[in-house]
Amino acid sequence: MLRVALVLAGDELCEGHRADGNGPWMAHELTVRGAFVTGLRACRDDVEPLARAVTDAAADAALVIVSGGLGPTEDDRTREALAIASGKPLVEHTDAFDAITAALSRRGIKPLMNHHRQATVPEGGRWLENVEGVAPGIACRVGDADVLALPGVPAELRAMFALHVLPLLGEGDVEERSAFAAGLGEPAVEQTIREPLEGHDVRVGFYPHHGEVEVRLFARGPGAAERVAAAHAVVVEALGPAAYEPPAGGRIEDVVVATLAARGLTVTTAESVTGGLIAEMLTRVSGSSDVLRAAWVSYGTEAKTRELGVTEALIAEHGVVSEAVAAAMAEGARARAGADAALATTGAAGPGAWQVPDGGEVPAGRVVVALAMAGQETVVKQLQVPASRAVVRRRAAVAALDLLRRGLQQEA
Repeated sequence: MLRVALVLAGDELCEGHRADGNGPWMAHELTVRGAFVTGLRACRDDVEPLARAVTDAAADAALVIVSGGLGPTEDDRTREALAIASGKPLVEHTDAFDAITAALSRRGIKPLMNHHRQATVPEGGRWLENVEGVAPGIACRVGDADVLALPGVPAELRAMFALHVLPLLGEGDVEERSAFAAGLGEPAVEQTIREPLEGHDVRVGFYPHHGEVEVRLFARGPGAAERVAAAHAVVVEALGPAAYEPPAGGRIEDVVVATLAARGLTVTTAESVTGGLIAEMLTRVSGSSDVLRAAWVSYGTEAKTRELGVTEALIAEHGVVSEAVAAAMAEGARARAGADAALATTGAAGPGAWQVPDGGEVPAGRVVVALAMAGQETVVKQLQVPASRAVVRRRAAVAALDLLRRGLQQEA
């Protein structure tokens, strides 16, 4: 099994100015091809610390991949760090500079003196073609490890990863698959599946996504696909109606849109506390234009009456944040849009309690969601989410979509 270490160079990563996406992406690509990633380390663009990071990584891995720090300016110091780590001086490669010149000329740019820095490689190493950008990569040896340095620009890194890293890897006898659950917390999900999974030779990871919990199943070695498939079936059965499986990288909205489209059904939304978040989540998904009929953000009380037909008497009797009003919002939206289903949300996102006209208050995090569906009784659910405003809105949106997902299950 190939052991690989990742070193991510950049002051901006260590100072929090930019979130790194290269490391997690490479780690996943390596893992699913059978490699073992020993770790990911972010390091400043300082020569000595970066050299130590590469040296330490090379002591524990057969392959070290460094991302970033290959630009033409003085703050890009990966080359100098590799020279120290390898114990070799930097030498300029004429053919590397020719490649840089050609890449710049295609952009109508003439090379400058500092572009010569990009053509240097530790003695005995080689430069790596960059098919998407200007900066060549570097391949060299540090101790007993191979080191590949790739640019930090994501498009360039991914293209060069395919060209220079993937040929070093086998396909790998590795399998991973996820099951999701909504309406259950992470501890409840773990407790539900722990006993049924006993005896299954898979690794299990739990990843909460604010209202959704992902159960990721992973196996390596002979029979990996069969072991993961068997464990996945056990997890889905144990979780029951709470379980679903989005496409890779997807979430609950992908499942809802796909199910609606497959059945030729439409949905509309009437949102208060979520402020249009449900509609936004749905429209992230390709094909949502075939299923989303209309969307209301009826944030104010008068909008609920004017746009959705929620009566003032109902609001006065039950309050805006109530099951009765959420149900009326969903039913009004469905009737006005002519949709097969409608979702509604109302609540207090916080951070403070919401004061109501009669002097009472609705505590922060109280949310009510409702589903009105043709041929079914309107379903209403109340939640108390002790979290930040953003998380309250996200969990309310997921809870509403989960009502629809389950409603569609019952209809099937």
